[in-house]
Amino acid sequence: MAEYLTVSSLTNYLKRKFTADPYLKKVYVTGEISNFRPRRGHQYFSLKDENAVINATMFKNVFDKLAFQLEPGMKVNAIGHIDLYGPNGSYSLIIEKIEPDGVGALYQAFEQLKKKLNEEGLFGQLQRPIPRFPKKIAVITSPSGAVIRDILTTVQRRYPIAEVDLYPAVVQGDGAVPSLTKQLQAVAKQTDIDVLIIGRGGGSIEDLWAFNDEQLAREMLKMPMPIISSVGHETDTTIADYIADQRAATPTAAAEIATPFKLTDVWQGIQQMEQRLFAQMQRQTKQANERYQHVANSYVLTQPQRLYEGYMQRVDLAQKSLSQSMTYLLSNKNYETKNIVERLVPAMQQRLQRSEQATSKAVASLQLVSPLAILARGYSLVEKDDQIIRSTSDLQLDDVVDIRLADGQVTAQIKSIGEKDD
Repeated sequence: MAEYLTVSSLTNYLKRKFTADPYLKKVYVTGEISNFRPRRGHQYFSLKDENAVINATMFKNVFDKLAFQLEPGMKVNAIGHIDLYGPNGSYSLIIEKIEPDGVGALYQAFEQLKKKLNEEGLFGQLQRPIPRFPKKIAVITSPSGAVIRDILTTVQRRYPIAEVDLYPAVVQGDGAVPSLTKQLQAVAKQTDIDVLIIGRGGGSIEDLWAFNDEQLAREMLKMPMPIISSVGHETDTTIADYIADQRAATPTAAAEIATPFKLTDVWQGIQQMEQRLFAQMQRQTKQANERYQHVANSYVLTQPQRLYEGYMQRVDLAQKSLSQSMTYLLSNKNYETKNIVERLVPAMQQRLQRSEQATSKAVASLQLVSPLAILARGYSLVEKDDQIIRSTSDLQLDDVVDIRLADGQVTAQIKSIGEKDD
């Protein structure tokens, strides 16, 4: 009779087959990434082509070392081995190394970071002008490379009065990014640096990789002074080149950008300006002297009386015209005054006569009610302390009163106060 195997036995047998098969210990597979969802820890996804799909597993220690990001639909070349997972009876490709198909992993990582930072708008953020006459230039690079020598030589040749300060850094390898970042922070603390050059010489993409680091790019954005990036050769382009205010193809070009004017050119320019200024002053002095001579020889200064001859003639004519106008005006005014006087005198006489008549009537009317008229008829006016006495109750014995009569005034003393006779 046939012997039945347990599921576990069969699975273990198949697992040993996968493990022992020399063709499955290391396989090279090309496919398209599918069902990839990044997660913490191990990564599980699929590789597929037009006709088949295979499960793929990438353990955390391998995934963390990837220089680029996996993306659904990306075509990759994977190296690994086949293994069978007993609990669910599935097999998968355990990936040990993976690269984008057609391009290197570092290039893929570069393009991905470039796209990310460009979408954030970081590449156009720094557009500061380079100072025309820098006093101090900072350089972050290797102290032993040709870069610093080229920069020093160029600055000395073009603009020797500028100070060049080297901030030595590791420019490749695992320690490059921390070293470059540290020196950027050191330069940022200085307040007298006009421009910064950061870079290194040429090399492979692996040698230049530190300048494609996102952390370094974001640190460059914090720098208070303009940055010139000079990484690799003219054909090499890094993320640092996109971030910097300006990019230089070579260290020599970087030094030339940092010193926009050669000192000899500046000196020649000053001399030319001095010559032009001197020539202009000579022209202006000559023109001023010519104007002076013209004024000095003018009749105003040589025959000053001619200056006011015309004015005197105009004054005489004006006086004559004024005299004639005044005579004519006075004549007209005298005639008008005579006519007015002739009409005014009769009018004033009539007005005066009417006023005299009105006054006589008013006097007659006032005479009727005048206190003096009353006094003339035998009445008198009694006052005490300038107050008119109207009643005996206003008086007391021995009071002194003033009595006003028609022809004068007397003073009397009250000796008796009698009652009113009925």
